[in-house]
Amino acid sequence: MVAFLKGNILLRLKFNREIIAVTLSVLVQIPIAVFLGHYYDERSFIDTGYLVSSGLNPYQPHLITVFSNPALIGVNPIIGYPPLWPLLLGLIYRLSYNIIPNLFLYNFAIKIPVIASNIGLAYVTKNIMQRLKLPQKRIQAAWLFLLFNPFTLLTTAAWGEFDTLIALLCVASLYLLSKGMIVKSSILLSLSIVLKPISLPLIGLPLLFSTPKNRRKNLLYILISSVVVVTLWFLPFNLLGWMVPSSPTQLTSYFKMAGGMTLFNSVEIFQKAAAIPAGLDFLGYIWIPTLILGYFIIYRNPPKTMPKLVESAVVLLFIFFLTRSWLSEPNINILLPLLLILFGSGKISPKNLHLAWIIPSVFLFFNYAVPQLFFLVYPPIMSAMAAFDVQFGTARFIARFAVTVLWYFLAVKILSSITRKKIGLSFN
Repeated sequence: MVAFLKGNILLRLKFNREIIAVTLSVLVQIPIAVFLGHYYDERSFIDTGYLVSSGLNPYQPHLITVFSNPALIGVNPIIGYPPLWPLLLGLIYRLSYNIIPNLFLYNFAIKIPVIASNIGLAYVTKNIMQRLKLPQKRIQAAWLFLLFNPFTLLTTAAWGEFDTLIALLCVASLYLLSKGMIVKSSILLSLSIVLKPISLPLIGLPLLFSTPKNRRKNLLYILISSVVVVTLWFLPFNLLGWMVPSSPTQLTSYFKMAGGMTLFNSVEIFQKAAAIPAGLDFLGYIWIPTLILGYFIIYRNPPKTMPKLVESAVVLLFIFFLTRSWLSEPNINILLPLLLILFGSGKISPKNLHLAWIIPSVFLFFNYAVPQLFFLVYPPIMSAMAAFDVQFGTARFIARFAVTVLWYFLAVKILSSITRKKIGLSFN
């Protein structure tokens, strides 16, 4: 009886600590979600919500004069995501700004799914680590990491990006896959792709996990993924009468951008445009053969358990991030919960885990991401940044490139520690 009461008290204390931690995390995220937002991305989301709610095509330019903030008056930035996120933004506009025309309330409403994703990702990661029977101290550290990590909060609740939602769907999908729940796993992974294709490198993992011999599971996965992608990506363009971006410039724009946390950001040291120099367009596609090579390595030693699935996902994402010509800082959030699981199982060191968010955090400053977050409360910030770059722009670009080199060194170090065994098994 005494043992039962003691256990019950401990459970209640644990539950209360969880509630306090989640409450504190939400309280930290709310003010930055209300007042901050990335100049390009959040402005695009704000405009897109209005356009979709008004029955206009968000994939075409429109003159926006609805909002009082001078930074939001002008032609909208064309949103670069599939229709599902723009449709959600249109619903958010209808339920917020359309009822109470307050820009900060609208800005916060856009961030609500992001904050919910941050909390959900912490819970899902913790529960998976518990089911894998990883050390309790490391589980608790991972839980608190995802609730309070400054890089994650800056690039989601403050910035406005929803990469933690993609991470949540991917991590849950991998776990369901490890348990043989192919239908649920396929739906979640496909949903992450139609929300934001940053998870596209993981699309072939279920085929390797189920092995080519299990044709039924492979066919079921392909069928479900195809239905989800067609229904939620391509079909809305026809149903809503939106013109599909189809010009050669629009279709290849994502392969011509050069910058972010990639070595391609060096082009801005020598030219003003963040684009691959003319004649070198093929560099925007090198991630395709390198990703195929990554799949070949994994194919020679396919994953059979959740920890191995996580290792394989980290390998594929790192290959994609290192060879793509553009990598936005928020994209790193899809890696962090996977690295936390590897940290919990002793696959990567605490030092490498922390460098995986500290280096991108330093990059945020040199990439002007942090000052841009204040454009809603202080619109002249963009002009001040441009004036600073007149004198110190080249030095900033060089410093940004130097931080990127450090990121590549870290990524290669983590990659080599994971793939060494795979390659060794492949050729012995």
